Amino acid sequence: MADEKNYGRIFDIQRCCSGDGPGIRTTVFLQGCPLHCLWCHNPESQSFLPQVSFRHESCINCGKCRKLAPGIECRKFPEHRCSGCGICVKECPAGALKLLGRKVSVQEVIQTVLRDKFFYQESGGGLTLSGGEPLAQPEFAAELLKTAKQEDIHTAVETSGAVPWKNFAEVLPWCDLWLFDIKAAPERYAELTGGDYALVKNNSLQLLSAGKKVILRVPLVCGANCEDGLLNELVTLSQLPGVVNVDILPYHDMGKGKSTMCGKIEPEWENFSAPPPEVINFWKQQLAKA
Repeated sequence: MADEKNYGRIFDIQRCCSGDGPGIRTTVFLQGCPLHCLWCHNPESQSFLPQVSFRHESCINCGKCRKLAPGIECRKFPEHRCSGCGICVKECPAGALKLLGRKVSVQEVIQTVLRDKFFYQESGGGLTLSGGEPLAQPEFAAELLKTAKQEDIHTAVETSGAVPWKNFAEVLPWCDLWLFDIKAAPERYAELTGGDYALVKNNSLQLLSAGKKVILRVPLVCGANCEDGLLNELVTLSQLPGVVNVDILPYHDMGKGKSTMCGKIEPEWENFSAPPPEVINFWKQQLAKA
């Protein structure tokens, strides 16, 4: 239990972020996600196990990753399963290899977060936990947020809601703001994300019932979830007490190539596109009326 509480796996920390809650923020991306959205732009975050990502264009074919020890092979050879040991990453001189899901302590993360405390205070920013799904590591997430609050830092959690309520309960006392993703219409949620919308909606209602501040967020993707069923659901949810805003996040293709790098099959990107301005404006108008 102590290890679960004080250590977790992350795949990135980004400082000086401006889109993950109010003000200037540090966003910590936790590893592992129960969903598999068709348009996912962070596919390297989905696995709960550590793995090595290989950037082909950076490789200089030095062969060091294949000479380290028997059984350790470069990610260029997919017939060999990656153990996630990270040895090859440390030896790669070109930076072509990156360890995803590295284990870190709460104090390691907080030390990075504290570097920008002045900017949080001046801008109203703070710490945001994202992912992956941060609530898939509830003990670690709770300890990160609790430690940040002890340093008088504003906290936010970006979640898909696709975890048991007990995971929310673990984090609830330490989170100031919830960024809650509604990714698809109820009738198509399982098809597009692999998740259970009944669980997601129930969690959102319990969160609001607990008196928490919630910003609903929707990644809007033409060719996937840009349809009336999702808009109608957002209109209904937006009227509930506690919902302070609805953010529309137009699709982008920054996830292209990431699946290949982490050993997954690339999505059919040609099926997806960003919604045109008139569609975004229509959605905003309907939500503003609500």
